Amino acid sequence: MGATGDDEERTGYGARRGWRAPKGAGPGRTGGRRRGRGRDDRAAAARASPATDDALAPDTLAARIARLSRLPAEDAAALAREDLPAPGAPDALPAAFRALGRLLTAARDAAETARRQAEETADRRARDAARARTQVARAQERETRQREKASAEQGERQRLAGELERTQARLSQVAAERDRLRGPHVDGAARPGGVPGHDDVEVAGLLARVFDLEAQLEERAVALEELTDAREAAEAERDHLVTSARRLRRLALEAGAKDVDLVDPEDAAPLRADELPEVRTVLQAVELAAAHAEHLIYTDRAFSSARTAPYTEPQKLLRDLVALDRVAAAWDVETGIGRPIRDVALEQQLDWADDVSVTARAQNAREYQFSHQGRPLWAGPHVRVATGRGLQRTCRVYLALVKGTEPDLAGLPRGVYVGPVGRHLSDSTSG
Repeated sequence: MGATGDDEERTGYGARRGWRAPKGAGPGRTGGRRRGRGRDDRAAAARASPATDDALAPDTLAARIARLSRLPAEDAAALAREDLPAPGAPDALPAAFRALGRLLTAARDAAETARRQAEETADRRARDAARARTQVARAQERETRQREKASAEQGERQRLAGELERTQARLSQVAAERDRLRGPHVDGAARPGGVPGHDDVEVAGLLARVFDLEAQLEERAVALEELTDAREAAEAERDHLVTSARRLRRLALEAGAKDVDLVDPEDAAPLRADELPEVRTVLQAVELAAAHAEHLIYTDRAFSSARTAPYTEPQKLLRDLVALDRVAAAWDVETGIGRPIRDVALEQQLDWADDVSVTARAQNAREYQFSHQGRPLWAGPHVRVATGRGLQRTCRVYLALVKGTEPDLAGLPRGVYVGPVGRHLSDSTSG
């Protein structure tokens, strides 16, 4: 028993301290020489019998490798042709192949599951974005109908008010004429025969008409107020749905969905710097500026960085992004702007920086690099929106200026590309 244990220690997977084949393994010992020769014979047989993708001979080493590791026949045959294991090595390779096969299978299954989940997420978010767009269109229709009803009600109210004014004027005229014709008769005096005069009948009819018009005007005023409230509610609902649609479109694009419009057609007009809508977060400022931008090109990094930016004055950021779009308009000229872009930025009252240090970009490459349409871009020029103490008081907009002639950016048109927005990227000043 002891001899058997010693043999196993020398020849088994006791290679934990480094294994070498025993020198004098006899016929009665489980030495590695005989086992090694058998393995050599099987390896030689595997090399001698070429394998195809269709089938492997069941008794070859390649067949064992394919069975244990679940590799394709061609890969298993190629692995069998390698000089593995060394002659006399312990018979531990099958267990290693089994472990490797399990790892490969788990990796393939995980990759397939992740791909399937990503596709399902993209499809679901694309459907959500499509539904949101439909809801926006319906809300727009409801708002239009409410506005038309309110406009029609307002027109009817104005018509009744005009008729009431004319009736009251006619009433005053008839009453004055009646009083003139009566002369010295006192009020209430009956005409001969007790029959009321023509003027009295007309006055009574006009008075009844006045009362009727006043009642209609009061009803129209109530209806107009209700329609105004309904129109305002429809406008609020549409604005809320437009905001939701923008968010869903952004999520769909990030998930990899195809053919999802980021900008609604009604949002395409450029923003006026003196009439900027209110925004509450950095992401809202970036989304609104991107929706109305005519020249700036916003990359995915702009939205993803804005989502986590802690800056607390997004209104100022929105103003600078609108001004930056005018700088991009000057850069878009194919023949060049004829002067430093810094001068154009200063004219737009932007705190412009021409570039970042080479050291900062080299030491923090993951922060400064972003991409657009699969092309790598590097953050360099940037706008200092705010510089204060703490993350909530500091904001930067990092850019990449593309001339359209760079060989490594083939396919990207000339333009100003917006990269990271919000946090100050790492450099010598940020520690």
